[in-house]
Amino acid sequence: MFQEPPHSYQKTSQRVVASTGFNIKLLHNPNGDISATQNSAYLEKQFKANLNKAHNPKRKYQAQTLIISFSEDEFDTTDLNLQAKQALALVQHFVHQHFADAQSVIVIQADGQGGKLHAHVVFNTIKPNGRTIPTNRFNIHKLRNNFDHEMFQNYQRVAGRSWTNPIHNQQERQDIKNLTTRSEWQQSLKKIISQVKNEVSSLKEFIRRLNDSGITVTERQKGSAWTYHQTVHGKSYKVRDFYQRVDKQSGKVLSTRGLGQEFTKSYLTSYFKQKDKEVEEDTNERRQSEDEEFEKVRTMARDAKIRIARQQRLNQLNRQRSESAQAREQKQRSIKEARLSDRRDSKAKRRQSSVEERRQLEQQARRKRAETQRSADGPEL
Repeated sequence: MFQEPPHSYQKTSQRVVASTGFNIKLLHNPNGDISATQNSAYLEKQFKANLNKAHNPKRKYQAQTLIISFSEDEFDTTDLNLQAKQALALVQHFVHQHFADAQSVIVIQADGQGGKLHAHVVFNTIKPNGRTIPTNRFNIHKLRNNFDHEMFQNYQRVAGRSWTNPIHNQQERQDIKNLTTRSEWQQSLKKIISQVKNEVSSLKEFIRRLNDSGITVTERQKGSAWTYHQTVHGKSYKVRDFYQRVDKQSGKVLSTRGLGQEFTKSYLTSYFKQKDKEVEEDTNERRQSEDEEFEKVRTMARDAKIRIARQQRLNQLNRQRSESAQAREQKQRSIKEARLSDRRDSKAKRRQSSVEERRQLEQQARRKRAETQRSADGPEL
């Protein structure tokens, strides 16, 4: 999307007119806007970093691509820069609505031979959390309906005019009238079969979708091979899936007919079995990832419970130590108060004893003075 030169210089000399992405780092211009020119190696490195988180980093399907082409009625490219930003806004909102959890790169181009404005979106099949994106999210029929809804809801807000849905009333292929030869019909048939094959997930659904498109399948060679039938403008066509006429003696291939080996019953049966196996592997990977996540949560809960119990024991020990310290302090205060009380009582006793002794001495002195006075005055008469 970034490295190749423009396919046509009819509308622009740039390979990419505008770009953006989700869950990925992009280069910016000096003004802060995302640059239309990106380092593809830098983007690829980020994609690979996500793939390494997968259960199988070397899985067969590592990316999904989506092309959204706008008609000239929707964007006529008269103001390419403005309309490229408008188209980018629509595609960006669509991807955000349906693939916000995926890693993606979105570019707007107008370098095709017809000069039409179109968008390329590349999705990493592995999410940033290491889980796989289910393949049914890339169902073409569903994506088309979802993007039609996106245009119906937001086109007028973005582009400033109502959306007329140019393909709504289209009942048949636009080039159906040009299918005048058998070769052209076979090429058209191959495209339809390839498209349906990519959109469905089982052989039964594949045949049903072909019937819906007017293509019937009949069996031959005792059910081991197919023949495709279709009626175009009242003319019936049929072709074998694949047939080779071989010389029985030399083993040399004399002629080859049919659509090709990729359109045979055996190939398509193996293809859908492999596809179903990949879906099952993706489901198993997702289930295993969920189990690991659940075990991780259980481990975290168990560790948290152990930490809480340890903290409770520490708190209890701290309380016991605090209570012991308080008891020791209370005991020391009681002893100190008892000593002080004993000292006060002893001091009071000593003081009382001194007062009593002084009183006795004074009484003795008074009696002695009285006796001395009586001796000096003589006997009473």
